[in-house]
Amino acid sequence: MKNLKLSFFGIIITILIFVVTQGYKKTPERETIFDRVVNIPKELVLDIPNLPPLCDEIADLKKGFINIENGKLYYEEEGQGIPIVLINGGPGGTHHLFHPYFSQLKDTARVIYYDQRGTGKSSKDDTGKTYTLKQAVEDLESLRKALKIDKWVVLGWSYGGLLAQLYALKYPEYCKALILGAATTGISDYATHSEKELMFISQAERDVIQNILEMVKDGKLNLSQGIYNSLQAGDWKRYCFYKPTNKEVIRIALYGINRAPGFEELMRIESDNINKKSFLRNKFDDFEIPTLIAEAKWEMLWWDPNRIEVMRKNYPNAQIEIFEKSGHMIFVDEPERFFAIVRKFLEEIKKT
Repeated sequence: MKNLKLSFFGIIITILIFVVTQGYKKTPERETIFDRVVNIPKELVLDIPNLPPLCDEIADLKKGFINIENGKLYYEEEGQGIPIVLINGGPGGTHHLFHPYFSQLKDTARVIYYDQRGTGKSSKDDTGKTYTLKQAVEDLESLRKALKIDKWVVLGWSYGGLLAQLYALKYPEYCKALILGAATTGISDYATHSEKELMFISQAERDVIQNILEMVKDGKLNLSQGIYNSLQAGDWKRYCFYKPTNKEVIRIALYGINRAPGFEELMRIESDNINKKSFLRNKFDDFEIPTLIAEAKWEMLWWDPNRIEVMRKNYPNAQIEIFEKSGHMIFVDEPERFFAIVRKFLEEIKKT
């Protein structure tokens, strides 16, 4: 009987050890740019799997339109608290790139998404005359007025960071704070693309991606097909530190980029001119509005060895945070740390 008890006890211990070790078993690590995995699909995907936009899955998401000069601006909002407006990149991106990540701020902030004129669900301009940075700034101000917001936090990502900076310079009295993520600097020395954006992409991947871009240009693939297939072929390595999931790739392809004909070209010409003229250099030397700047160690699109120091110099009073395991999409690569920093920043803003 004693041996039986010991045997039974040993079985229980073995089961417990197995359960515990399985519970703490290391989960598979996500693929990163450093893995340099080359996994090019054998053929192009023309029928992209259908997934609904995340807007349809976010509970209590308010949707609507506001009137702007010669058109309407589409917007969404969720949460309560300090108002924060999100300006997406591009030119030609949509608000979808912020979903579902920024929903985690809704317990402390009134999170406002919108599509810029000429993109997403907002009005298009067949003449192209209103596709200007000046009009984009005025459209943003129209959104603030329509939503009856006295002051808000303005967050600009990538190219959207340029709009955010221009807005803050034009309407500082309505800016409670400014947040810039991987933003266009507006300074010529550091706004050019670098070969580093391709340093993690193999030659085989480059060849396939280039062929896909040519097919889009020639009309053999539509924009969504081009985006989906290029990301699957390794183009994600220019934007992210961690490989996105297939669902993320699908939604980026279907909803992330949606611009009217001619929009990107016109807006890019104007933004490039601002960079060439170093328009934003020294514009923020005496900037008193609280500013948070997020930069990635593995920034590829805007990469320059001195970029972070340039932002420090141009924003001497800003809080600058460097993310060690991020590419251009910091809030996607390191969401836990990013939103912890943003949340703390917003709490400090509330106090003041």
